[in-house]
Amino acid sequence: MTAVKITYADDVVGSYTLHRRPVPRRGILQLAPGQSAEGYGNKITTDLVLKFRGDTTERRVYATCFSNAASHWIVRNGTQLWLRSHSQDEILD
Repeated sequence: MTAVKITYADDVVGSYTLHRRPVPRRGILQLAPGQSAEGYGNKITTDLVLKFRGDTTERRVYATCFSNAASHWIVRNGTQLWLRSHSQDEILD
């Protein structure tokens, strides 16, 4: 079995802040882009963006969800970087 290496955003780049930037929802269920009718998906677009300290670029936060929990991540320079935590208390509006 091959080991999976998880690369965390704060280890690679440093500290960051999260900000709310709503995305358009679709249909009567108000699903986010990438979200199935059941609520699951491999690349669900969230209402959050991430900004690294000293950087002006906002990066969209995505979620991967196939059960009752999701993992959150961003793409930076073509690399998937995972977020250690995702809490409402961390979001700066």
